[in-house]
Amino acid sequence: MFENVQQAIDWIIKRRKSEHQFSDFYNYVKRINNPQDKLKCIHVGGTNGKGSTTNYLRNILQVAGYKVGSFTSPHLVTHLDRIRINDENITEEYFLNKCNENYKLWQQLDLTMFEIDMLISIDYFLDNKVDYVVYEVGLGGRLDATNIIKPLASVITNIDLEHTQILGNTIDKIAYEKAGIIKEKTTVITCEKKKEALIVFEKVCNEKQSKLIKTKKVTKLMENKGISFKYDNDKYFIPTAARYQINNAVLAVETIKQLNKENLLNIKEEDIKKGLLTNWAGRFETISENPKIIIDGAHNVSGIDALISSLNENEDYIFVFTALADKNYKLMLKKLVSKGEVIVTEFESNRKMRALDLAQGQDVLICHDYLIAIKHALTKNKTLIITGSLYFVSLIRNYFVK
Repeated sequence: MFENVQQAIDWIIKRRKSEHQFSDFYNYVKRINNPQDKLKCIHVGGTNGKGSTTNYLRNILQVAGYKVGSFTSPHLVTHLDRIRINDENITEEYFLNKCNENYKLWQQLDLTMFEIDMLISIDYFLDNKVDYVVYEVGLGGRLDATNIIKPLASVITNIDLEHTQILGNTIDKIAYEKAGIIKEKTTVITCEKKKEALIVFEKVCNEKQSKLIKTKKVTKLMENKGISFKYDNDKYFIPTAARYQINNAVLAVETIKQLNKENLLNIKEEDIKKGLLTNWAGRFETISENPKIIIDGAHNVSGIDALISSLNENEDYIFVFTALADKNYKLMLKKLVSKGEVIVTEFESNRKMRALDLAQGQDVLICHDYLIAIKHALTKNKTLIITGSLYFVSLIRNYFVK
């Protein structure tokens, strides 16, 4: 028995690996009569932008008056923020009770953290009678714990080289894993433009008798305390300086419009526009205006490219950067160095890179203590951007919130 929710969370987060296969988890939920099939879901996968797209979809549905569950990872403040209803975390009481009721069975089944979170989320959403759930894929797609759902639509943001030791070392191999969330006769929406990825999506859609929808061209109109853009003859606004969020917003808009066409939703255009007036924490988020501090969870090369695309040419930047060992940190760092001064640091993680190893061959300052790195960066009177890992950004955001 766990005496408090933190004990339960500590036990769960240690369960990151298991010897069993995804099919074992799939067969287990089948034995308990597939409770997830009672939920109306949208499934969001891809390399980058999953959390932001999930957040846009959640907010549009919520603005339209629906009760909406969402499942995201990693967490930003507490493990409980992975499972939310109308953007409110699962309650400590519910999470603790579920753990105490089931931990012996979960241990016997050798379930992983993601599988346990998935099971808790299903019960939580059913018990609270949500109207819709937006599920974000954790890793890959085909063998991800979320892939037990039968969604109304499968949404794939983009494809890039990441987790290559697990998903494959080419775009088409990774696209195949991500396309694993495509189900029979289901609409698939993507903003990916790479030909080798689209070939895979089209092949899988043909096999599954599913329809592939590619987002249309976007016209950026202006930037003023946010970004205005035109899509499919309609004008939209997102309250962020992150230009990379345009694609994620468009993907959410197109998904809602497709579900409207299929009579699976009935959401007004004005609610879609209102629903975009939200931000996803940790993505080009300004956490201080004076001094100017921005945090951005750019945790891979394409994430760094997206971050750089949002920089103002007339602004001076200094970056505090760290990365996990399984990322292409050399190229990530090289791109940041071309845009400003960089301080390389490190944080506690079983996948961390030492600051010395990260900095090899680059003209950067090394500071092992990330808090000292941040304090030093602030003496430069430049806009400070803290980036390189979602886990690191979560740690920093927590620190500043407190």
